Amino acid sequence: MSTETLEGDVRLRPIADLCDGEVSFRKEGWRELIFMQGLRFYAGGVERKMDAVLCLNHDNPTYPTKLYLAEQAGGPGLNWNETAYLLGRSWHTFSWRDVRADQPWIDILAAHLRATDRGVQP
Repeated sequence: MSTETLEGDVRLRPIADLCDGEVSFRKEGWRELIFMQGLRFYAGGVERKMDAVLCLNHDNPTYPTKLYLAEQAGGPGLNWNETAYLLGRSWHTFSWRDVRADQPWIDILAAHLRATDRGVQP
């Protein structure tokens, strides 16, 4: 696994503004990941803070990116259909498709976070 610091990639800076801790780009096997410690977001209308991982190159064309959270959080209607072991721990993810990988990283994260606050399928 390799890690890139904030100074190494300016694309991480807008994401770091949403976090209370470390934000880093990491590679684990074929996966390209952004680890976010203390990500602040809304889920089901409630402000939350937890660690998260954004996968920039998920291996399913319908789900080209994925957001993994330390715990299930979101409004009713989210399909929490998967757990994954990444970066040495287990993560939860929901079914939220068609978030393209060919856009700025902050936009990818925002698209996934919209689902946690709405809690409905697209």
